[in-house]
Amino acid sequence: MASNNRRARPLGRLLTPTLYLEKIYDLPLEWLSDNSITSVITDLDNTLVPWRDYRVAEELTEWFNTLHKEGFKTLILTNARPSPTITKLSHSLNTKLVVGARKPISRFFREALMLLDSRPSETCVIGDQIFTDILGGNIIGCRTVLVERIGRREFLGTRIMRLFENVVRQHVNLPRWTRQQQKD
Repeated sequence: MASNNRRARPLGRLLTPTLYLEKIYDLPLEWLSDNSITSVITDLDNTLVPWRDYRVAEELTEWFNTLHKEGFKTLILTNARPSPTITKLSHSLNTKLVVGARKPISRFFREALMLLDSRPSETCVIGDQIFTDILGGNIIGCRTVLVERIGRREFLGTRIMRLFENVVRQHVNLPRWTRQQQKD
């Protein structure tokens, strides 16, 4: 694990999340508020649901309902191809959707920001992949949250990228949130 005193190179900063959590349900609403976040962009596969399993769990519905009740705007940004099941999932979660994105290409993140009527400084991107979700969010200036993937099944290209991601994880500091951080 990298030392906290080690200076990150510019690429290292782009690959380093603002926050690291085990799962989306661990996202502290206080952290969002403390960072002036008003909008949340999430990945879909292996962040919200297992890869290509677009059934909505009760816990996921409650998580989105809590975000909305607290005034946060939400959007799912996914590289997955458009499908009726993904559209149905976004409707059931009462969230906006951008499908067929090619993350980390900035154009898709800018489209998401436009749909949310949000600026990068007030937006958080949450995902399970460093080279798509974290890199893309950091490039446009959003706060980024890396979560552990939900399942082991993945697209072949993603499995290959995980090998590179494991190398990156050994060289970047994955900042975890603690209640103490809120008090500081």
